[in-house]
Amino acid sequence: MESQWYYFPGQTPQNTKISDRAHALHITKDAWSNITQHLDRKKRIQEAIDREHAHKEALKQGSEEMTKKWPNSVQNLRLRKEEERRHRFEGRGKEDKTALYYKMRAEQEAVRKEYIDKIKKEVFISQGYPKELTSALILSETLYEREKQKEFRSKIKQHDIEVKNRFDADIVAADAKYLQDKKEQEQIKRQKARKEGEFLRNQIKEHEETEKRMNRAHIEKEIRDRIKAAEEEELIKQYELDIIAKKRKEIAIQRKKAMNDKHKRQQLIAKDEEEMEQATKFYSEARQRIDCMMKIKDKQMRDKIAKHQQELHSHVVALHEARDAAEKARLDNAIAQMEANDKAKAEAKANVKAKNRRERIEDREEHFRKQEREKEIDNEMKKWEMLNRMKTAETMKEHDAQNRKNNWEKILQYRRDLLEQMADDRAAQKREKEIDEIMSHVSYDEADKMFFDYANEVLEMAKSKNRSIHPIEKVIAVSMFSFSESSSNAHHSRIIRKPTTYHPGSARGVS
Repeated sequence: MESQWYYFPGQTPQNTKISDRAHALHITKDAWSNITQHLDRKKRIQEAIDREHAHKEALKQGSEEMTKKWPNSVQNLRLRKEEERRHRFEGRGKEDKTALYYKMRAEQEAVRKEYIDKIKKEVFISQGYPKELTSALILSETLYEREKQKEFRSKIKQHDIEVKNRFDADIVAADAKYLQDKKEQEQIKRQKARKEGEFLRNQIKEHEETEKRMNRAHIEKEIRDRIKAAEEEELIKQYELDIIAKKRKEIAIQRKKAMNDKHKRQQLIAKDEEEMEQATKFYSEARQRIDCMMKIKDKQMRDKIAKHQQELHSHVVALHEARDAAEKARLDNAIAQMEANDKAKAEAKANVKAKNRRERIEDREEHFRKQEREKEIDNEMKKWEMLNRMKTAETMKEHDAQNRKNNWEKILQYRRDLLEQMADDRAAQKREKEIDEIMSHVSYDEADKMFFDYANEVLEMAKSKNRSIHPIEKVIAVSMFSFSESSSNAHHSRIIRKPTTYHPGSARGVS
């Protein structure tokens, strides 16, 4: 992409303004299409759709042109079948209705005969000796399955024995290997323990020798230190005796002063106790016991302080007996510090009392605020309970209406089910009646033929599957014996058989 200025004839850069010049932008076609392709996107999409539609239409027309003359195309087959159907209906009106009736009757008779034969066979094999033949076939199948199960169990048992033997052999081998490994590990441990024992014995021996040398040097040093300390102690005792002799008079003066200070402090403590007893009268009854306990505690504290001061005084007196003027100044500083501490404790106690009073006021205000909040919460809970009762009543009403609707739907569905069941019962009764009518006329010869045909079919089925035929042959023998007994009474006589008096124990019914 590049930009260029153009001049008309007679124009030069010296006599032409920039606004009078021609400016052009040069760009390739592909770059320009990349810039402007978003402007005609819908047009290009529509063109692609049109091209696809034209392509499909061309394919469709080409296919129609190609298959138009095919005799077995879908369209031609449909047209030919429609034409044949139209000709058939047109020609049917010209045929004799009687011939058409007999033709349809023959077709229906064949269908009816096939259906009757099928029903006869199904009913025949479902009762009496044919049913026993079916049971015998099932028994042979059961015996076969039982033999297979026995073989399978024996194989499983043999497999379990083999697995157990292999498992026992593996356990014995693993146990032997474990014992061998354990023996080797114990041997290694014994060797290692032997080496460690030798090393420890050497270490203990070296340690004992080193300890003996160190103990000897330590004992000698300790003896020298004790001798030196005894000498220094004798010097200190002599110095202390000299100080005690010099300072007896000063100690007596300090003792008298200390007793005066003690008397003043006791007076101050008594005064504080009187003020504290008067202050306790202004407290409420609810705080009286607590304040009394605080007073007792304060009194104990003061007694403790007085006792401590007495002990300190005794200690000071003892120190004055054993210390010089510098120690006296330090004692004065200690007394001043103690008095400052007492003053600080008194101020801290006053601050604690003021703080307790503020806390009681704040606790009372917080209690009132808490009561207000609880009251608001109770009111809100009552509102919600009322709303919940209303919602529950509405929900129960809707639930009862839905239950009534569901119960009515169940009643209607039960009625429909009963009607359907009644219709099914009527259809079943009709079918049973048809079967009874079909089976009401069966001759002995036909029954025997049907039985032996079914017996041959069962035998062939058992032999083809390599099953035992002994149960089937036993049923056939019993049925033949029964047939021989019944044939002596009525040989090849046709009777009307009724299913209601049929006995499964015999091959023929008794009317």
